[in-house]
Amino acid sequence: MSDKTPSALYKYQALNKENREWIRKIFTRNEIYFASPKEFKDPFDCRVQSSLAASDNDWESYLENMLKNRHPGWHYDERQAAIKQLVRSGWHEDPGAQQQIVHDTQEAIDRTGVYCISEVPDDILMWSQYADGHRGFCLQFSIVPKSFSFGEFLFQVKYTSSYPQICIVQDREELTKQILLTKSCRWEHEKEWRIIDFDKGKGVRIVPPEMLTGVIFGCEMPHEERQLIREWAKGRKIPLQFSQAMKKEKEFGLEMVKTIG
Repeated sequence: MSDKTPSALYKYQALNKENREWIRKIFTRNEIYFASPKEFKDPFDCRVQSSLAASDNDWESYLENMLKNRHPGWHYDERQAAIKQLVRSGWHEDPGAQQQIVHDTQEAIDRTGVYCISEVPDDILMWSQYADGHRGFCLQFSIVPKSFSFGEFLFQVKYTSSYPQICIVQDREELTKQILLTKSCRWEHEKEWRIIDFDKGKGVRIVPPEMLTGVIFGCEMPHEERQLIREWAKGRKIPLQFSQAMKKEKEFGLEMVKTIG
């Protein structure tokens, strides 16, 4: 988490019959879901497009890590002999081997857990795309103090017109971050941040209850569903601030109005 991290970040959500039980657990159990990049709708997001050009020393470092993972019982000398043999034979230049390296790297990316959030709660495109055409809601998370869970794993997404120029044999964690945190500039309006779990992968996480500070109801959200969320949130030790997204009168946009109760 950097010094420029916003004090609050937002998660757009739909509420329907299929996900109702899962949404209830956000408020009653402080559960949020980290997705695999395979679940993202954008087919360009988190895809491996990396260079395979590297020095022999770089390939030796890559093979050292690969063999440690695949053959943990091998002694150091066994690994070194295998590495030297693979590099001398030109294994890393073989198209089949290169294809397998890209495949293995993509699988490693897809095993990562990611929670996507935004700097802005009033983007009408995100309300349409991620919150059921403004019939859903938006969660507000407090990102301070730094002692909150996931703080050191929170990163800002960068937007560009081309894939990041990276070498596939570089440090695996740094490679993963660059792939996970670079998106097309067509998505720049989202002002996205991502919490990345390199170890546990996708699945449910428990957040401290004080991290979730508010809920914004969509401008088209039905009254009964707004009341349902209020009912789920009643048992929380720290009350939530509820707001209503309202259409602006003279321009295409939304304003957030705090509500009581």
